Formats: sequence, structure tokens, C-alpha cells
Amino acid sequence: MSNYTPIIGMEVHVELKTKSKMFCSCKNDPDLKEPARNASTSVAGGPNTNICPTCLAHPGTLPVPNRQAIEWTVLIGQALGCQIRELSKFDRKHYFYPDLPKGYQISQYDEPIAEHGSLTLNFTLGDNIRNTAKIGITRAHLEEDTAKLLHDKDGNTLVDFNRGGTPLVEIVTDPDFKSALEAKVYCQELRSIFRYLGVSDADMEKGHMRCEANVSIQEAGKFEIVEGIVKPLNDYKLNNKVEVKNINSFKAVEKAIEFEIKRQTELLEKNETWPQQTRGWDENKQETVLQRIKENAADYRYFPDPDIPPFHPLKLSGKIVLPELPLAKRNRFHEELGFSYADAQILTENKKLANFTEAVISELQEWLDEMPESKNKAENIPEKVIRLAGGWLTSKLLGALNEKNLDVEDIKVSAENFAELIALLYNNRLNSTNAYKILLIMVGSDTDRDPTHLMEEKGWGQVADENKLGSVIDEVIKSYPAQVAQFKAGKEPILQFLKGMVIKATEGSADPAVAEKLLREKLK
Repeated sequence: MSNYTPIIGMEVHVELKTKSKMFCSCKNDPDLKEPARNASTSVAGGPNTNICPTCLAHPGTLPVPNRQAIEWTVLIGQALGCQIRELSKFDRKHYFYPDLPKGYQISQYDEPIAEHGSLTLNFTLGDNIRNTAKIGITRAHLEEDTAKLLHDKDGNTLVDFNRGGTPLVEIVTDPDFKSALEAKVYCQELRSIFRYLGVSDADMEKGHMRCEANVSIQEAGKFEIVEGIVKPLNDYKLNNKVEVKNINSFKAVEKAIEFEIKRQTELLEKNETWPQQTRGWDENKQETVLQRIKENAADYRYFPDPDIPPFHPLKLSGKIVLPELPLAKRNRFHEELGFSYADAQILTENKKLANFTEAVISELQEWLDEMPESKNKAENIPEKVIRLAGGWLTSKLLGALNEKNLDVEDIKVSAENFAELIALLYNNRLNSTNAYKILLIMVGSDTDRDPTHLMEEKGWGQVADENKLGSVIDEVIKSYPAQVAQFKAGKEPILQFLKGMVIKATEGSADPAVAEKLLREKLK
């Protein structure tokens, strides 16, 4: 059997959240679902309400490009390390489909706004071990989105033009992915970048971000990739690529590509080939299904849009300052702040969580310096405090939000109070069980709650007073004579059971170290 190699490229479309559409002044709100109260009036809300003669391609209408969309495309291009063209233009891409009233889409062909960039991906293989992949970005171009087709239970197809004309950026990669996992991580990284830039919510479930994969299986050693182009060696004939659409989650990106690799490999093993085609991912069947035989660029009859003159993207955009991007922030969290790379990756996926984390670290230094019980006398925060904070941010805080059916955007806990909670834990004034109870109250409250006051109010503070614990320990020793006898006979692990009973009797408030010390003394 021959050795086969997958060649994978990605095309990602992202809707920009500008106030108006790409070529008219209609409100850009493709998610609008509220039905109109009277279909005969122009009441806002519901299908086909954010539309105008330009959206619907009425004769005599002229497109006027959205300057904000051009600026944001330049911003995306720069974030992806692309070259921004000195001169760019819009083209007409012709095809006939019910969601395209003009009979063509205003897009970009040979002179896109951005091209020749790259994006580095990092993969966490362990706590602090990474593997990287560099993905070439062929182009990032700006176009208008199509309308949306809706299919009812009676088999009718309805068209909602609210989405038609939404600014849409398409990002095309070189065929640089070695696996389905790399493609999934790439899409996740793009979503983070879009959100950090503030240009899109990039919610795949709502269709803000749509991912398509180009997959072909070739015989190993029979081809080469030169400047993003796959070229056959000697007399080898390349197998056709397959474009996979209808992928609406990151998990589906990985599964669809894995399925297509397996499907094409099995065809080659049976000496079968296939035409260039577009397939859709069927989530229910967990397989790709044929949609149509793929068109080539020539079939779209591209030509420059005569109604829109060429433009200078950089001159329209002015001076653009990129924010710190996810990869740079992730590396800084790991290398400078001291978080494990796994924690740094989670903490930087969401910009608000990343900002909250930085504020917590800043507040944490002050809390550790101010608290008289603090063991921290060094200038920098100890590594074990960073590990403690990282665990509570990535696991406990996100877990508490999930338990309360809240999102990161719903965080009402202040960085100061979260840092105070970490300081209470670090100084053994609070154990983890009761700390999580306090965190749940803080997260679920409409107002910011102080953890020290909650600890005192609930009586959940760590009890280290030997007099208070002494009587509890006496009761435990009296209640478990068999286990006491086993410990005295030399079974050391039994002590942990007895200590657990002390902690349980104090509802988790007993200081474990003090409880163990007193148990040993009394059991002598």
C-alpha cells in the first residue's frame, strides 16, 4: 500500500460588526430575529427589515464602500503579518443563487487588501512543553455577505436579506496544515484574534465565523509545495481537492477533515479518483456529503467592479496601532508572570478574562504585602502563589461561572476581592472547600462581595486554635476506637482518615496541619 499525505488549507469567513452594511447605510444586524408587527410597514425587527434598494440590487442603485470595514480588514491583515497592498480594488464574482439578488457578489480577486502573511500556532503537549506550526496566509480580502436561506417544515425556501451586504472578510491559507488538529487550533486562534481586535464576535453558532477546509490526499514524495502552491513532481498527476463547507464548530472542523482524509484514502486504495467538488459536513451522520462539482475561478467571470474605483487601503485607514495579540499575551503570561503554559492558554482565550487576570496579579502583590500573616517577603510574587492563582482562575472561577450558568462577560467579582480570596487561601486563613463556597456567593451576587466579611459572617475561616480543636479531636478519638487501635498498632495511613473526620466535624474549617499535630499528640 502506498504512503499517502494529506494536504490541507483553510478558508475562514468572518462577519465584521460595523454599524452599517458593506455598500449601503442599512443597519448591520444579521442576527435580528424579532418578527415585524405589521409586514406592510417598515417596523424594525424580523426578516427583511434591515434592507434597502441597494441591498436588493434594484436598478440604478450604486454601492458605496464602508470605510470602517476597509480599516478593520487592514487591521486583520496586519495582525496576521500580511503585506497591505498599496492599491486594491473590488471585483464582481458572478454566480446565480437565490441568496444573491444582483447575480454577482462584490468581492476581491487579484488585488486583495492583504496578502502574504503567517500565523504561528502553539500546541500544549504538557504543563510547559509546546510544539509550534507556522501557517502561511495567502490573502485576506473584503467582500459582502450573501442573504440567508431558511427552509421551513413544508419544504419551502425563504430568503432573509438582513444578512445580505454584511461586511465579510475571507482569510485564505497556504496548504500548510499537517493534521485536522492543526486546522482546529488555527480556527480557534483566529477567533481569539478577531475578538481581541474588536472587529467581530466571531460566534460560529450564529454564523459570524464560518470555516471551510480544502483537503486532498496525495502520494508522499510525489509533490512539493512552493510558495503556497502544490506542484507535482515528474509525471505525477495531483488528485483533486475537495472543499468542505457547513462546518459550524471547532470540533466539527477537526472531525470533518479527519473524515475526508479517511474517505479519500480509501478511494485511492481502491484505485478510484474524484472530480474537484464541494461537500458539506453532515453533523447528524458525522460524514461529508456531495453538494456540487466545484467551479473554477474562470467560471465566476471576475472583472473589476465599474461602480467602485480602486483605493489605497493604508491611506484610508490612517495610523493603526495593534493591541497585544493572543499569542504575545500568552507568551508573556507564561514567561513573565509565571503561569504554566496550559493556564496561560486558557487565561488568554478571552480578552476580558486576560485583563481580569492581570488586574488580579497586580492586586495580589498588594494583598500579600499588606496582610500581617503573609509569608511573602520577596519583591516578586512567589511561584506557588502564581500556581494557586492560575488554578483558581482557570478551574474554580470558570467552574463557578458554569455552575451559575454565567459567561466570562458576566464576571461581577472585582480583581481586588478575587486577589483577597487567593491571599486568604495562601495564608491558611481559609481552606479550599470553604473558599469555593465563598466564590460561588461572590460570583452569584449582583454586587461585589468582600471574601473576608463573608468568611467571618459564615464562620468558615480556618480554625487553628488548639483549644477549640482539642475538644473536637477528643470526640473523634472516642467515636472511632477501632481506627485508633489500628493507628496505634502501626498503620500510619489511618491518621489521614482520623484527620478527615476532624475536618468533617468542623465543616471543613479545621487547619489540617494543626489537626494532624494534635491527633499525634493525643494518640501517643
